[in-house]
Amino acid sequence: MKVNSFRKGEEGYGKQLKLHQYVNSLGKLYDEETLINKMCEFCLQTTDQDDMRVGLEYLYMNGCYDALSQLIERNKQHTNKENNAWAHLYELTLAKQKRTIPHHKILEQVMEIKTYDPGLRCIIEYLMLSIHFDLFEYERLAYALDSIQLLLQRIDNPLLVSLLKARLDAALFIYYWKRNEMILARKYGFRIINETTNNTLKANLNINLSLTYIFDDFENSYYHLEQAKQIAEEKKLTRLISIIENHNIPFIYAHFNRPDGISTNVISEEAHLEIAKGNFPKAQRLLSEITEVTPFINYYLGRAHQDRRLLFQSYNEFIEQRSDHFFARLPLQALQKL
Repeated sequence: MKVNSFRKGEEGYGKQLKLHQYVNSLGKLYDEETLINKMCEFCLQTTDQDDMRVGLEYLYMNGCYDALSQLIERNKQHTNKENNAWAHLYELTLAKQKRTIPHHKILEQVMEIKTYDPGLRCIIEYLMLSIHFDLFEYERLAYALDSIQLLLQRIDNPLLVSLLKARLDAALFIYYWKRNEMILARKYGFRIINETTNNTLKANLNINLSLTYIFDDFENSYYHLEQAKQIAEEKKLTRLISIIENHNIPFIYAHFNRPDGISTNVISEEAHLEIAKGNFPKAQRLLSEITEVTPFINYYLGRAHQDRRLLFQSYNEFIEQRSDHFFARLPLQALQKL
């Protein structure tokens, strides 16, 4: 197989190197940021068809989205159909991230990709898994995780395996979190935060870690939320900033009965803040404006109306509709206080 050569004289590594060899070589010489920049250059210049595919995952996992878009285009123009398929999958991945294509349309297109490549099949599983997570279909996690672990055993590229195992850690965090196994969930969450260079992933992980502490203490919950906000502001992640300020901050402060001085443009969280203030009539009025009733809304309604039936309904919906044993604790906690 033809192996591309990189720029001659690159710190003595002008030999013909594969992507995984190059990252190992430069990892001994450079700090993290410099290494990623040089790897971006390598990924965009390589002509090796395998490295062009693996490079997509490297750029994605390190948050190099501009370079990723360029490499997607190069793979789309490649004569190898596998490279075309990888490019299409990462296009769909970015579309999901940017919310430019509805989930069901992405799933339809993903199902049309036919491949025996264990690496591509593994990434397909991850994309489908992330969509099911967005749709609160947590019961599918266990089946997907079993499939992913079997596929990982069949991949022979060490860099790709390493990158996909990092994704596995993220999936395991969610799996154990929703099963209410917090020691294991946080183990995987902290591992990702300590190892990833992807700021979007790191900010999202901190948001979720913040939520894992809502039944423990305010300080840890607040700490991770502040970490997420700091990253989002530094990297100008405007959508995440809005989510943190209008969803997570009011939720955390209301949950811990610290509503004073907190505001939001989200009606459900405004109602949550009013509940924390003991202003049940206003919370009821706000919640009456909401047409899409979720387990969370029934939880808020149950608290606002002091209605045990609604709280039991919320609990059952968390368990039966979402397999979410963690947030099912919210209505149970409220029932104990009635």
